[in-house]
Amino acid sequence: MKAGARTALTTLPPPQSSPLWRAPAFLCAGAFAVIFYLYSPALHGHFVFDDSEFPFCNPIRHAPLLEWIKSAGVRPILIFSYWVNYRLWGADPLSFHVTNVAIHALNTILVFLVLLRILQKAGWAGRRAQVASAIGSLVFAIHPLQTESVSYVAGRSESLAALFVLLAYVVFLYRRTESISWLEAGLVMVLFGLAVKTKENAVSLAPLLVLTDLFWPGPFSIRGLRRNWRLYALMIPGVAVAVVLVFRLLAVSGTAGFSVESFKWYQYAFTEARAIFTYIRMTVWPTGLSLDHDFATSYTILDHAAIFWIMLLAALVAAAILARRRYPLACFGLLMFLICLAPTSSIVPLDDALVERRMYLALVGLILIACEMGMRIRWPLAAGVAALCMGGMIFGKICYDRNSLWGDPDKLLQMAAANAVHNPRPLLNFTLVLIQHNQCALAPRYLARAERSLPNNYYVNAAWGRTLACLGSFDDAVKRLQAAAQIHPCSQVYEWLGLVYAQMGRPEDAGTTLKKAVAMDPKSETAHGSLALWYEKSGDFGEAAQQYQIAISIDRDDSWAQQGLLRAQQEERQNRASF
Repeated sequence: MKAGARTALTTLPPPQSSPLWRAPAFLCAGAFAVIFYLYSPALHGHFVFDDSEFPFCNPIRHAPLLEWIKSAGVRPILIFSYWVNYRLWGADPLSFHVTNVAIHALNTILVFLVLLRILQKAGWAGRRAQVASAIGSLVFAIHPLQTESVSYVAGRSESLAALFVLLAYVVFLYRRTESISWLEAGLVMVLFGLAVKTKENAVSLAPLLVLTDLFWPGPFSIRGLRRNWRLYALMIPGVAVAVVLVFRLLAVSGTAGFSVESFKWYQYAFTEARAIFTYIRMTVWPTGLSLDHDFATSYTILDHAAIFWIMLLAALVAAAILARRRYPLACFGLLMFLICLAPTSSIVPLDDALVERRMYLALVGLILIACEMGMRIRWPLAAGVAALCMGGMIFGKICYDRNSLWGDPDKLLQMAAANAVHNPRPLLNFTLVLIQHNQCALAPRYLARAERSLPNNYYVNAAWGRTLACLGSFDDAVKRLQAAAQIHPCSQVYEWLGLVYAQMGRPEDAGTTLKKAVAMDPKSETAHGSLALWYEKSGDFGEAAQQYQIAISIDRDDSWAQQGLLRAQQEERQNRASF
């Protein structure tokens, strides 16, 4: 070759290769767009239900971070995330909803990585594993069961804990060598700790890691456990401490643990055997979704055919163990599904037997089963694509409609109340909505149904009292509120009772009762505000102004108390000027 030709070749630009990051980047951007579109109807929804229990809905929102963390109990990382939201964007619910959707989008990417590596471990290679992982992560993203964990601000506990669990699992699955290093093991443990401090059910990561090492590369081989001894050496003490702390909490908690009065641990186990199959049914065919499921309790092993579901569950677990070599992906997926549900759906009683957000991470196990089934069934290409598109459209439509309801959560309550037979809580919650919207005439039929399930209950009597007062039946309202006060004496019920006395024209009884409400809870801004209004109506504007100021000092955003203070101060100045 001539020198000139060699020179010309050396000056030619190098061939342009297509960047490898473009396809994944476009896929991620598309997934984010789909997720934000489907969840867009719920983005402007206001704070609802348990949201009111968090600092961003209470006077403590103005306190420093340390005060927020003190209120967090066993979930400081969750509260820290809310604090960041509040400090950056204030109390506007939009920022909280957008953050929840962003967490869900990140989890979708992590689920793709998890599915891809597990499919590869199961022998899937190349484009088939990538396409199946993409479809599986899309199902995770758009499945209607996920809406409660994303559209409900309080549901962040589930999705944020899942974020840390998935991050830890990705570090574990994508370790650089077959044996995990000390650095990687330490990182897994840090993420594990963050997950547990976001929500306690993240403890399921520990058995999930063990299951993964037992299943791959050979089903129920201990080689993986031996290779990753560093991780388990770090994990065993941490898990032991976590178990002790969790059981201490369960021993005293009124809504979770062995002190729950609704049912015994074995009755909860009977009930959850049925609930697990309901979760599976809602995954395959997501109808009958509810904010507050009306799921009956199996008090005996025969109630609602609990024994049949227990036997079926035991048979599935046995089949997963026996068929682990022939159907490794499906067997692993089933056991993963049960492990993710175990903290909430086993023998540890919780107030709620069936809650959709518990399926947030457990859904990944069922997606793996679907991958195995899809591989075993010989679909014609056109039929397979058509089925996937149809399923995606159905799931997407239900997801969008569900988020439209989260944008108007009163409709969610109404639907739950309409279907309530065994669970009276939706009836009470919807009654409170009717009272707030001054539609009290519609409330008695819901309260009558609730009282059949909960006779002599504080919440039922309090709701009856407020409803009857709203309808002008003050004597009956007083009887109901007095009954509620006998069952559960508290500041709020005495505040309601005092306001009814004021409406009845009994100022002395009203003043005495409202002062009692303030004495029972000096930090209640509403009690101080109600007492201030009583002083104002009584003509004692100095005392009224003082009570309004106390209410404002508790919650400086209380505009009603601010307006009352201005009125009281103006009246007091006019009285002084007249003398």
